Amino acid sequence: MTGNSLETKTHKMTEGNPFRTILLFAIPMILSNLFQQLYNVIDTIIVGKRLGTDALAAVGSASSITAVFVQLATGLALGGSIVIAQYFGAGKTARIWQSMSTSVLFSAGVAFCSTIAIWAGAGSLLALVHTPAEIAGMGVVYLRFYFLGCVPIFVYNALNGVYVALGDSRTPLKFLVISSILNVLLDLLFIIVLGGGVGGAALATAISQSAAALMAVKDIPKLLNEFEHDRSAPLFDRPLLVTMLRFALPSALQQSIVSVGSVVVQAAINGFGPAVIAGSAAAAKIINLATAVPINYSNAYANYVGQNIGACKEERIRPGLWASIVSCGGLSLVLTAVFELFPEQIIRLFIEETEADIEQVIAVGTAYIRVVGAFLVVFSVFMLVKATFKGSGDMGWFILTTLLSFFIRLFLTVGFAHVVGVEMIWWAFCAGWTIAMFVSAARYFQGGWRKKRITCPDDV
Repeated sequence: MTGNSLETKTHKMTEGNPFRTILLFAIPMILSNLFQQLYNVIDTIIVGKRLGTDALAAVGSASSITAVFVQLATGLALGGSIVIAQYFGAGKTARIWQSMSTSVLFSAGVAFCSTIAIWAGAGSLLALVHTPAEIAGMGVVYLRFYFLGCVPIFVYNALNGVYVALGDSRTPLKFLVISSILNVLLDLLFIIVLGGGVGGAALATAISQSAAALMAVKDIPKLLNEFEHDRSAPLFDRPLLVTMLRFALPSALQQSIVSVGSVVVQAAINGFGPAVIAGSAAAAKIINLATAVPINYSNAYANYVGQNIGACKEERIRPGLWASIVSCGGLSLVLTAVFELFPEQIIRLFIEETEADIEQVIAVGTAYIRVVGAFLVVFSVFMLVKATFKGSGDMGWFILTTLLSFFIRLFLTVGFAHVVGVEMIWWAFCAGWTIAMFVSAARYFQGGWRKKRITCPDDV
């Protein structure tokens, strides 16, 4: 085979030691997302240092809205990824090309509509989350420029789901390293050299996301060139889309509900003023960087589950889960130690020392990362256990446990933050993760997720 062959780019996870198989697949996925999160962190640092607390608060407020659409993109991509992983595990590769094109076209259509909606309603959305008037204008600019990259974000996520389903976690890492470096360089150009403000930061992200999507579009035929491909078949297959939407729509709906709820949480944070918004925005970037480890490890494990469910090798799933908990939990413990020992130093990276309200910003950010960071191991276990449901196609319980965690957080935040104080918002995260973890574990041991596969090698 050639250097671009499936033997070198795709990876069967139905054989071999589970610990090694999942870890080697997870590492590039973790690094990919860390690079993605890292350039978001660098964005925030440059904005905070060069443009001030108000600009940082504007980006933080707008980011709660962009997260809704990023999660929607991820949810839609999940449908294609689960279907392709199970077809791949079962050896039914003839459906993979059409699954990929159907997923990409549908995601691109949703993204185009989303872009139009944001350009028309950015101001109203920011008003809805009680964005302070002094930063609302910057928030509108950030949203509109950011959403110039909405279609590329959705397309890239759909194609990334194909890579993950087929066991190729290295190629997306390459794309994100390149796009991350590009994003940082464009930040420096647009913000510092050209004085583009928050719009420059958003435009840098949009361009770098477009670059990642273009690289994926160019490369994906190389990944799929060994699979059977009926060139006369339509690129968009409605029955296949319906199958994907069985998984994608519940996940997309769930993730959108969670993200919309996060907007409500952001509205609660906004009620405490720009200093609290800025401290929260800085801490949130760091926590997002840390949670990228269990999130991506769980995605790797979910793909492992999908392939083994498709191959009817359910006996490999439990050892895979325990191996993932040990390795991912260990990584999370290291991050917890860093957050507990150096919280103030981390937050100071984002803030210009001459800001008048710097002490309040640092106090808020420090409390945030100390409290939430202490529960990263709990979050890791929760994500890994519910990834079993995602990989097997047990979407009802995957969504239920996710929404349970979220609604606990929402209830505690909306109901008690302005009574107890802003600290309740951080503790609400931890309560949601902990309770949902125990519920997820109960479903896992009950075993109903085993019956949710869509295919098997001996299916007619």
